[in-house]
Amino acid sequence: MQVSWSDKDTFALLDFIDSHKATAGDSLNFKAPFWNACAASPTLANPEKGGPKIPKACKEKWKRLRSTYMVVDHLSCSSGFVYSLKSGADISVANENSWDSYVKVHKDTAPYKNKGWLFYDRMSVLIPSKCKGLN
Repeated sequence: MQVSWSDKDTFALLDFIDSHKATAGDSLNFKAPFWNACAASPTLANPEKGGPKIPKACKEKWKRLRSTYMVVDHLSCSSGFVYSLKSGADISVANENSWDSYVKVHKDTAPYKNKGWLFYDRMSVLIPSKCKGLN
């Protein structure tokens, strides 16, 4: 069954994770008691969208957020495109061919052609960027 998450619900999940991240160590791999507490938190037990979030749904959402963050972070700092929350990779006619080539290899970046990912800044606080400097 697909669980519905509003942006507010997702930010509530990220806030809960942020306030308890010390319990997971550097890898941010949380144990079952954490997900039980997360689902029982007032905001996720009474979400803005859909029914109460169960522990499994919270854990799965976190996995998807982490995966998306890695995609957007790579786009943001390793692709050669300028990334912004407002306009994603900001692809125009001038760089359309380069984008098409990039997306062939990095298919998961396609949604961020001209649209940013709302949770990027919040996730970057939780997960350090894997970007390497150019020097």
